[in-house]
Amino acid sequence: MENLSDEWDRQYKAGRWHFLNDIKEAARYGILSAWLEQTATTRAVLDVGCGEATLYHYLKSSGLKQYCGIDLSEIALGNACVTKDCTWLVQSDLESFTPKPEDTFSAIVFNEVLYFCEEPELQLNRYAKFLEDDGVIAISMYTPAREKSGANRSIRKVWGETNNTDRWQVLDDLELKSYSKKADWKLRLVRPVRKPGKNFASLHPEVPGS
Repeated sequence: MENLSDEWDRQYKAGRWHFLNDIKEAARYGILSAWLEQTATTRAVLDVGCGEATLYHYLKSSGLKQYCGIDLSEIALGNACVTKDCTWLVQSDLESFTPKPEDTFSAIVFNEVLYFCEEPELQLNRYAKFLEDDGVIAISMYTPAREKSGANRSIRKVWGETNNTDRWQVLDDLELKSYSKKADWKLRLVRPVRKPGKNFASLHPEVPGS
């Protein structure tokens, strides 16, 4: 993890990811924050791969109560302008992070981060165990033009997993095109399928860590 962390630190120090604060990213962040507001899931948000906590500022006006951001880059977390009373920031990679047993979240956001793990579909199921009963997962993934790219392979895994109606309810599913950036994204809002009196882990014991 140390080598990866150093590389992300170098990129943030060089301003490589500052474009995420640009107006041309606002529509995508607006969709993510509107989803959480409409589903009343801004009570406790886990932002996976939060970077400089850009999403936090979109959520502040949507009733955000608690915010946890995790990222590999110590520099990115240090640059985050957040209020200390309702937020905590954790340096961790996606695959290693596990919250305290007493911590659950009303929403989990995977914002341009699921490409960076080998089995994103398994991580979705692992993180679903950290949700409250009515919690949601919001996903945003950039779609390169090259069909055989690694990013598109990750997208197919994530969309294939969340198409499984035994595990997931798809609340919204859309594609976003930016003509000014010449970029496309796929976004999806999902909720794990649960049954009364049973949590996600008991319904799906085959999920790692259940």
